[in-house]
Amino acid sequence: MRRFCSQVWLHAKVNQANIDWLEFIFFRVGVSMLTLIFYVLIASFTTGEVDLSRWVVGNAFVLCTYECIHLIGVSFNGERFNGRLRSIIVSPTSKLIVLMYTGSWAVFSAFLTIGAAFLVGGLIFGVSFAGFNATAFIISIVITAFACVGLGLLIGIFALITDSMYLILNAIAMLIMIFSGANFPVEQLPLPAQILAEIMPVRRGIAAANQYFNNPIDSGFWQLVGGEATIGVVFILLAFFLIKVIEGAAIKRATLEI
Repeated sequence: MRRFCSQVWLHAKVNQANIDWLEFIFFRVGVSMLTLIFYVLIASFTTGEVDLSRWVVGNAFVLCTYECIHLIGVSFNGERFNGRLRSIIVSPTSKLIVLMYTGSWAVFSAFLTIGAAFLVGGLIFGVSFAGFNATAFIISIVITAFACVGLGLLIGIFALITDSMYLILNAIAMLIMIFSGANFPVEQLPLPAQILAEIMPVRRGIAAANQYFNNPIDSGFWQLVGGEATIGVVFILLAFFLIKVIEGAAIKRATLEI
């Protein structure tokens, strides 16, 4: 565990080597807050509603996709660029653990981003924090980030197959935004899209987030976060299976370009 934590911290320093903490606040958190404000303003003018809590919560959680999925999705791209991919493939260390180093930092980064965006967005748009349930807020962020990390692990493996990862990641992020229900109800989508939304992360986290205000943690809340955690576990298991298949193919063909 000590070695794992040291590797997580090392990967965090590598990922943030080009910026300091002040730049992190203005770049990561600042851009996320501006994105949230943009979508909430659109919702305000199109719906005319005064209570914008639902949009603030939903768009704050959608930001989790950009933090978790993109950070992990480009992990193998970074390893290839830095010349470490061959060593990782032939190493007996689990490749999934290598991705989890980045994944742990992604969860922490998503927690900071969502928390800051939610609090600042709430103050800007007059969200009442009178019945705010901090415990439910923290649990929902961590579980939602975990589910996004699982999807990021699964997608990140495809960096061994294609060099168009940024196109794939942006497409997946947009799909999650559509299927999350952050800006419009999922029920308005066609039936096949509603079925696809059931296996995508973030939607249940947002639904649980809407119980933060004036509601205690009940069985409905645990059912939502439990479903989100289950999706994350399924994605991780699929990623573990897929990376074994690709690793075997890479060794058999003596090439990293599967």
